[in-house]
Amino acid sequence: MAYRRKNPHDRRIEHLYGLHCSGVEIDIMDIGKVFKVANEAIDQGATDEELAEVIVAFVETIRKN
Repeated sequence: MAYRRKNPHDRRIEHLYGLHCSGVEIDIMDIGKVFKVANEAIDQGATDEELAEVIVAFVETIRKN
């Protein structure tokens, strides 16, 4: 199995996802999409509050429950 080096922002994304989307079911294949959307927001200078809003809004579009 190949080891993927973590992006420096992964911890920030994981933390905010856990705070705001805990218990929300998403398809395992969509996890990368969450990180992609979140990293794009970070690249645009999103604060933690703005990043959380982006993550929650995106997860709402892909949630299974």
